[in-house]
Amino acid sequence: MIKIFLTFLMLVLLPLTLDARRNGEGFFIGYGAGGTYYNDSHAISDVGGDSSGFSGASKFYMGYKYDHELTLEGSFMNYGYFKVEDKITGNQLTEFIPMSGNVYLNYGHDFFHNQIRPFVILGAGLLWINDKANYIYDEEVFFSLHYGFGLLYTPNWLYGWGARWAYEGDWSRFDTFNVDGTDLNGGGYDNFLGTVYIGLQYKF
Repeated sequence: MIKIFLTFLMLVLLPLTLDARRNGEGFFIGYGAGGTYYNDSHAISDVGGDSSGFSGASKFYMGYKYDHELTLEGSFMNYGYFKVEDKITGNQLTEFIPMSGNVYLNYGHDFFHNQIRPFVILGAGLLWINDKANYIYDEEVFFSLHYGFGLLYTPNWLYGWGARWAYEGDWSRFDTFNVDGTDLNGGGYDNFLGTVYIGLQYKF
């Protein structure tokens, strides 16, 4: 009976006492998908449009974990498909598929034998609006501030596999113009694109 108990105890505790390097330093890649949040500070409304046709977001990311606190990551975000219609007639004015490429620091701390890691991220990137009709935005590419927070779960018994839940977003600022070329509001608009997603990753 004692041998059975000790064997059972070893099987329970072994995953928690494996070498911490499994969830320590190393290169990783991952993919996530989720919903999209978009706030253009009423720019679409100011040009007589109404946004609809939101679709889900996706994210491909990779990085290197230096220790149990600091990670350097890079990602490519696809924020989905947005359709803009005339508020009065309902005719489609334009459509855009915003995407971003980012480099950022992921800072957190490992808990529960390096298996659970809350984190925050902060970095910079480029945001492509892909406004098909050039109807709203003055440029196609903007510098963006990339930010977010989340929770990573990497159970030792999955041997490098992990899952993360996170919110991430890009903030940028842009101008939009009237048909005569004048600035629509004179002060620019704040543009927020964000996603809540679930990701699956593997660390080598």
